[in-house]
Amino acid sequence: MTRPPGSIRVLEWHAWAGLGLALVMLLTSFFGIFGDSRADTRHVSVNPHATGATAGDPTPARTGPPGTVSLVEPAFDATLTITEPSPWQSFLLILPELLLMSVLCAVAVLLLLLMRSFREHDPFAPKNATRLTVIGVLLMCVAAIPAVDAWVLHTLVAGTPLQGAGVSAVENYRWAPIVSVGVLALAEFFRQGGKLRSDVQGLV
Repeated sequence: MTRPPGSIRVLEWHAWAGLGLALVMLLTSFFGIFGDSRADTRHVSVNPHATGATAGDPTPARTGPPGTVSLVEPAFDATLTITEPSPWQSFLLILPELLLMSVLCAVAVLLLLLMRSFREHDPFAPKNATRLTVIGVLLMCVAAIPAVDAWVLHTLVAGTPLQGAGVSAVENYRWAPIVSVGVLALAEFFRQGGKLRSDVQGLV
């Protein structure tokens, strides 16, 4: 078996590195749920024109009984702090990150399978078009994470003085639909390339 081109090896290394990083972050997040953290934090955006009771409070308390939700520096950018969070609160706080890391792990695995077919000099194999289609769909799912994020923040501040303070997520993942469309177009290119290869082989 001939040695694969350097560009293929570089892509494989990047895919392995991305998979390893995503797995480490995923495991770290899970361990953090049951850790002994005195406070969990999350960078958020705050609407200063919201009508909530604490929307204009410049110095909200960041301490209190376990599970207390508070803001630090409540301007356009702020830090949501949960004092001695419960496992459920910790899980909710990192749920969007867990979803993103899970998707990226799946994408990295599919990319590694894709690179393996390149090693075998069979880039237009039908499975590759399917793999790229799945990657495109997974990336499109990333665009739904902001909706999950909004639900998480609403749940965390519900019933607290911060309800109605206009707390929203900073991350918007606007890149996901654009990249997804590009990957789906590439999948169609591979699909048509596979059909062309089959037609040519049928003429030989």
